Amino acid sequence: MLDELRTSFDDICIPSQAVESLRTIISLRLLFPDAFRQGVLERESIGGVLLFGPPGTGKTMLCRAVARECGACMLHIKPSDVLDCYVGESEKLIRAIFSIAYRLSPCLIFIDEVDSCFQARKSDDKKWVRDMISEFLQSMDGLRTGENNKGVIVIGATNRPQDIDEAVLRRLPSRMMIDLPGVNERKKILALHLRGEKLDDSLRLEDIASRTTNYSGSDLKSKLPAIAETVL
Repeated sequence: MLDELRTSFDDICIPSQAVESLRTIISLRLLFPDAFRQGVLERESIGGVLLFGPPGTGKTMLCRAVARECGACMLHIKPSDVLDCYVGESEKLIRAIFSIAYRLSPCLIFIDEVDSCFQARKSDDKKWVRDMISEFLQSMDGLRTGENNKGVIVIGATNRPQDIDEAVLRRLPSRMMIDLPGVNERKKILALHLRGEKLDDSLRLEDIASRTTNYSGSDLKSKLPAIAETVL
């Protein structure tokens, strides 16, 4: 589905180097597509990116922020959007997704839980599963040709990269780990979630951040009231 892109980089608390790396990989391709139509940039252009790491660390938000910054559209694809056991249906859905992306270009195709869509193929797989993966691989190969003259990039997100089919992984050559937030990032996440709230004078975000090691941004959001009670 086409997301409403309201998320900006101000809403995301991850290390700045991760943000800059994603900007370099994606933003340049979308903002300056003419530069990628000839020479080395055309031959070495990357059509796919894989974001991996623990759940709840902001992979989806990061993709939305990049798309918003570039003025690009974003198609948010879930496994249920493409998995259809009827013969030929999954292939049609994948072709339709790429066709829409080209029409909306510049566009990001964000595939959430990409490991669920494109698991490693096995000898006893159903035919429709193998055909679906083959269709996706062919569509990804099209991103490296002149057909992609306006800028379409696929971003996959997963917390189980080891389960993804090897051929699919090769089409997502640029890979970036989005890890659990450190203490400084946790403090910023807490401050974002508490914007507009009147806080008790005894509440110290530094204390909460230091006591929530291994918490993701999603964990902090969902468990914030209980965490605050234990600190007060």
